[in-house]
Amino acid sequence: MDFTVPGKSLDAQFDKLWTRFKRLRYTTDSINSWRARWQRWLTPINVSFIVPIEDEAVCQYLIAAQEALKPFMSYAPQPHDKLHITVYQVGYLRTGLALPGTWTREALSRIRSQAGRNLTLIDPFDVQIGPFNAFPNVAIAEVHDEGKLRLLRAIVARAVPPLSRPLPAFPLIPHVTLGYFGVRPAEPIHQAMLPLRRVPPVVMRVDRLDMTLYYRKPGPHDPSHALVHSTEEVIAMLRLGK
Repeated sequence: MDFTVPGKSLDAQFDKLWTRFKRLRYTTDSINSWRARWQRWLTPINVSFIVPIEDEAVCQYLIAAQEALKPFMSYAPQPHDKLHITVYQVGYLRTGLALPGTWTREALSRIRSQAGRNLTLIDPFDVQIGPFNAFPNVAIAEVHDEGKLRLLRAIVARAVPPLSRPLPAFPLIPHVTLGYFGVRPAEPIHQAMLPLRRVPPVVMRVDRLDMTLYYRKPGPHDPSHALVHSTEEVIAMLRLGK
């Protein structure tokens, strides 16, 4: 779902996102919907380029917000070792039929190699993590980047061959996912987030991208532990700059 406002700055996008959230009566469930379950069945392994979050001060900043919002989440929050900023979604690992947007491991290897060469063109840079905000389905930390992450996305995208039937593509609103609400009254969440939005942001250095495979672990699990019962498999660590 595209929540962007055409032609607006990133600050304006985030302001609009918060205004929209304040008007909600109920949050939405994007993990356990019929559409989400069908998508996972067809294409269970997501392929993305992400910025991992390993800076201890940034992790503690995000964890504190997760703890404050945990009573308002139907699902266990994003595990601390999986906190990240998604820069570009490549598509899905091909596990059967050659469905649109799926890639073989050989094709992913070529994409990884080209992306690594492309990333030598951009030097490491800083981003601001925060303040906190929300989509209708998920609590997030805003990421303010002065356009650097969107440049990074464009550079990585050049490593991906065009698809005959392109996947839906939306402008990047850089953020860190904290956890999913499920279907809940939105007003208590709005009130709980007000003091969090006054917490000063933190700064993080971006010096690498990880190419990852993200999928559910096999076997039964409590539906509320969907994120905990998932694996983020790093298949490449790609440094920025020369």
